[in-house]
Amino acid sequence: MSDKFTFSSMGEAQMIEFALARNGYTHELVSALAAGDQLGSIREVLLGNAEIVPLKGLPTAPIEQPQLASFLMPIVVDADLSPNTPSGLYLADVGVPHRKMGKVELEKRADGKLYANGVEVVRYLSPSQKSGKAILGIDLYTELKGKKTLNACILDCLYANPQLIPEDWEQAGYTYFWGTRFRDAWGSLYVKSLYCAAGRWDWSCRWIGSNWHDECPAAILAS
Repeated sequence: MSDKFTFSSMGEAQMIEFALARNGYTHELVSALAAGDQLGSIREVLLGNAEIVPLKGLPTAPIEQPQLASFLMPIVVDADLSPNTPSGLYLADVGVPHRKMGKVELEKRADGKLYANGVEVVRYLSPSQKSGKAILGIDLYTELKGKKTLNACILDCLYANPQLIPEDWEQAGYTYFWGTRFRDAWGSLYVKSLYCAAGRWDWSCRWIGSNWHDECPAAILAS
């Protein structure tokens, strides 16, 4: 028997959604329903080959609840599209202002780390940013040219789906996405960052011409 079923119409799919909601199903119960041969047993009842007997009045034994899988579904983002541009800024018009990355699957695995197309995302610090030192943004930009920096489309996706963000990013300052550069009306360049304040994720911009210290790591692919 085929392991794939396709709804004949959106109306049929919506009918199932309404029935699940009407009968008090949660996402966890839907996962349990889809596991193993649970739906096969219900099919036998609908065909008249079996029946459901209430437990009331019958000898009962503790029922072991199914172990529901705990995981986050990967999210695919088209990192070739134009990112959300901060008010008053524009995509830079010199060099390669927006590093295109194609379709990127973002996934937070059981180790708590973020992966992009199966490669770990790490927060990179230049040696010139460590031990209390700082580096000029233009020099950091030059250094990062040899790294696989993530662009602002990835930031936009993480901002919209904060469940994917590693927990250790919360207390680690700002994370910058140097794969996209923006400019203002005077030509000054900026990059966007992701940060957590009071338990809530937000984004900001920083002028490339400023000094960059150890609270300003760049999001890059590990290899």
